[in-house]
This record gives sequence, structure tokens and C-alpha cells, in this order.
Amino acid sequence: MFLMAEAALLTKNLSSSSHKGVISLFGEHFAKTGILESHMGRTLNYAYDKRVVGDYGVGVSVAQDEAEDLLKAARDFVRTVKDYLNRWAEQK
Repeated sequence: MFLMAEAALLTKNLSSSSHKGVISLFGEHFAKTGILESHMGRTLNYAYDKRVVGDYGVGVSVAQDEAEDLLKAARDFVRTVKDYLNRWAEQK
């Protein structure tokens, strides 16, 4: 999801050196503007939060059903951003 968000940002000549920066820019330039549905920004932020828990949370874990729901959301996110990138490329 992060790499797809970075690719989308590049279509607007935007980038960031941090995960939080990418998430913020994606929300500002895609979710809040209506280019993509507003829930896409929230989904990206939620996925990042869960990744941090999974990677660094000591004694904390992500439940299987939560992980399965996130995987479904990630597939939708990637498909939606891919569709946007394809439309953008056709206009070039």
C-alpha cells in the first residue's frame, strides 16, 4: 500500500522521506480532494498503525480477523490506486 501511495504521489511530483509524510500527502492530495474515495486515506493510515504494532509492539499482536480484514482492504487499495495510475498514464 505504501509503495502504491508513493507512486500516486509521484503523479503530482510529490514525495516524502517518511511513512507518515507519505500518508499525510496521500490524504491531502488524493483522499481529501476526491480524486480517490476519502476512506482510502484512512485505510492507509490504519494499515500503517497496524504495521507498527506488528513490527514493534511488545506483547501486543494483531488478531487474525483484523489481519484478514486489513488484507482485504489492502487489495482494494492497491486495485484502486492501480486504476488511478492507469488512467493517469493514458492521459500522458
